[in-house]
Amino acid sequence: MTLLAVNDGTGSSGFDIGKDASSDRIAASIMRWSNVLVVTASVTVLNEGLLSPAYANIPQILALIMWVVLIGVSVFVRPVIRTAPGTDLIVYLAFYGWAITSVLWSNWSPAAAMKCAALLITTVGAFRLATRLSIEDIVRTTSIGLFLPLLASIILVVLMPDVAVDQSWMHGGQWQGIFASKQSLGFLAAYLMFFALFRRMSGDSWLVCGTIFLMSVAAVVGSGSRGAAALALVTCASLLAARFSRSFAKLVAFWPLVITIMASGLMLYLYSTGYDHFPVFGTKIDLTERTFIWEYSLRHFDNHPLLGYGLNGFWSTEVLYDAYRNEHGWVLDNFHSGYVGILIETGIVGFTLFFFAAVLFAVRMVALISSGAVSMNHCAFMVCFAALSFQMNLTETSFLRSTSYYAILLVATLFVSCQPTRPAT
Repeated sequence: MTLLAVNDGTGSSGFDIGKDASSDRIAASIMRWSNVLVVTASVTVLNEGLLSPAYANIPQILALIMWVVLIGVSVFVRPVIRTAPGTDLIVYLAFYGWAITSVLWSNWSPAAAMKCAALLITTVGAFRLATRLSIEDIVRTTSIGLFLPLLASIILVVLMPDVAVDQSWMHGGQWQGIFASKQSLGFLAAYLMFFALFRRMSGDSWLVCGTIFLMSVAAVVGSGSRGAAALALVTCASLLAARFSRSFAKLVAFWPLVITIMASGLMLYLYSTGYDHFPVFGTKIDLTERTFIWEYSLRHFDNHPLLGYGLNGFWSTEVLYDAYRNEHGWVLDNFHSGYVGILIETGIVGFTLFFFAAVLFAVRMVALISSGAVSMNHCAFMVCFAALSFQMNLTETSFLRSTSYYAILLVATLFVSCQPTRPAT
C-alpha cells in the first residue's frame, strides 16, 4: 500500500524521475517534495518532550529554506492555470503587500522584521504553487506532509504514551502525539480528513484515501477535540454537497464574507461598549477568555487606527505586553482572532482591503461556478477551504501567519481562484 504516491497528471507518480524526464518534470517533482517538507515543518509547535523550546525555531527555518527552494525551481515549471489579472488579484496582492510593508511603520523589532520577511517569502511561494502545480498536486503533497506527523503521533501514542498522551487533570488520557497540545493533533487530523475526501473525489485510490481518513478519525477521537470533530464533519459534508450542487457551492462562496461581517460586528461591539465579554441572557460569554485579548487590543486601536501597529508590532511592544500581563496575570502574544489581528496590525486600510478580498472572492467563485470554466471539483474545494479558513479565524489567529501552512494554502487558494470565467476555446 503506497500512501505517498503523488500523481503528476502524466500517468507517472510525479516522484519517479526517469532518464527521459524533461527539466520541467524534474523541477515540478522538486516542487512537490519541497511542499511536502514545508507542510511537515509548518504544522505546529512540537512536543517539548521531543524538541526543546530552545530549538523551536528550527522547523520554521527549515520550512523557509524549502520555500526558497520551491520558488527557485518553479522558474523551470510551466504554468498549469491561466490567471486572469483583475480587480480581485490586484486586491489580494495589495492586501498582502500592505501587510508585508507594514514593518515600515511598526516598532522595528527583530520579530516584526523577520515576520514580514517570512510573509514575503511564503506569499511568493503560494503564488508559485498556485500557478505551477494543479490543485490535485497541491492537495496530495499537502496531505502527505500532514500524514507524516499524524503517523508519527499514532506510533508515539503506542510506543511512548508518557510523551504522546496528555495525563494532566484537564486532559487525562487524550492524545497529543508529537504536538504541544491535543488541539493541534485534532485539527491536523480534521484537515487531513477534508483533504483525503477531496483526493478520493479526484480519483485517488479508495484504499489510500480510506486509510488516511480512518487514521485521521482515530486521531480526532483520541485527541478528544470536539471542535476538530465538528470541523471535520461540517467541512466534509460541505465539500460533498458543493461538489454536486452548484447552488450550494455559490452559497458557500459567500460564507467568508458573512463571517467577515460577523467578526466586524463583534469587534465593533467590544470597541464601542468597552466590554471584555458578550452578555447573553445575563451570562458573560468570554470564549475561554479570548474576548479579554480582543477588548484589550481594540482598546489601543485608536493609537494607530489608519495604518495599524504593523505586523507583529503590537505584542512585541514591551509596554503593551507587560500591561496586559499585569492586568490579567497572564499573557499570550496571540490575538486569538485573525480578524482582530488584521485590524490592529494593518489598520483600517488593511482591513478594508481584506474585506473587499472576501467580496471579490465570492463574486469570482460564483462566476466560475456558473460558467463551468473550472471543474466543480476544484470550485468545491476552493469555496469550502476558504470558508473553513475564515471560520477558523473567528477564534484563532491564522491569517498573515507565515508559520501556518493552513494560512499559506488559503493564499494559494485565493490566487488559484483568479482564473478566466469563460471556458478556454
